[in-house]
Amino acid sequence: MNEQETRHFFERYRDAFNELDGDAVADLWHLPSSISDSETDANGKPAARVTLWTDDAPKRKNMRALCDVYMLNDFARAEFEFDHFHALGANHAFANVHWQLWRKDGSLLQEFHTAYQLLRTAKGAKVLMATAYEEDVASMKLAALER
Repeated sequence: MNEQETRHFFERYRDAFNELDGDAVADLWHLPSSISDSETDANGKPAARVTLWTDDAPKRKNMRALCDVYMLNDFARAEFEFDHFHALGANHAFANVHWQLWRKDGSLLQEFHTAYQLLRTAKGAKVLMATAYEEDVASMKLAALER
């Protein structure tokens, strides 16, 4: 996959989030696909957490819930830029993406990086794997509860 095709994918991905359309976001993920992040274990040490989606329903539920968290935080739009792009042959690409999430009042909701491996399919590029190593959904959930 080339950089132009990958950028086009992320424009569609961003637009799905900008519409807060969890189903449209989920449609851009492959089955199976996975996302990893880290949490702190009982001893205060980092521990890997991997979510593997082999069925559509849990993947779709997750993306809808994420869009709900954004909505509850007065999300207005997302913007992105590539920090790094690397073609991985004809049908794969890796991109480390810098995201900025903006509220309706123009303030920054959150800024983070996420790494993605994409796969070209008959229906276009899809996320095969993602590593969410900076996004803090938990703090957005807490902020939404405090509103």
